[in-house]
Amino acid sequence: MEKSKDRNDCIKALMIREYKPGDLGYIDYMHCKLYEKEYGFDVSEFEPYVLPAMGKFLETKDRSGSMVWVAEDKGVIVGSIAIIQNSEKDAQLRWFIVDPSARGTGLGNAFIRTALDFCRKKNYDSVFLWTVKTLDAARHLYGKYGFEITEYVSRFLWGIDLVEERWELQL
Repeated sequence: MEKSKDRNDCIKALMIREYKPGDLGYIDYMHCKLYEKEYGFDVSEFEPYVLPAMGKFLETKDRSGSMVWVAEDKGVIVGSIAIIQNSEKDAQLRWFIVDPSARGTGLGNAFIRTALDFCRKKNYDSVFLWTVKTLDAARHLYGKYGFEITEYVSRFLWGIDLVEERWELQL
């Protein structure tokens, strides 16, 4: 029983909010550090993949179909998720990350629910994402919320052999 109380206290301490200026740089930093440490990504190759899409999001004058959220724990960003409009009918889930310090708190579930609620409010027909097969916790959440794998691509990417997966959810 005590363990459950501690977990609930952790969830309450985390706050999910919309991004503000400066957050995307920190989200990029989190991705680079975590993916290098936990998965062996060559960040000198990975970062040039991440940053242009973030720049494109920032340059878009009408962002009403897109949003980035971050979670904070006592003022420190511990995770993020984004929905980026792809067309009038679909969107892409991007930049989903949870810092190891916030894992097991329910933050991943809260992020996915926040993102999917946004997609439904925007009347998207579907949402898709790209991930890699080694991201087990994220893949588990995608399956839990009804996403299905629609495509695989095996290749050498970011300094290692990877299997990329495209997941889709019909809303």
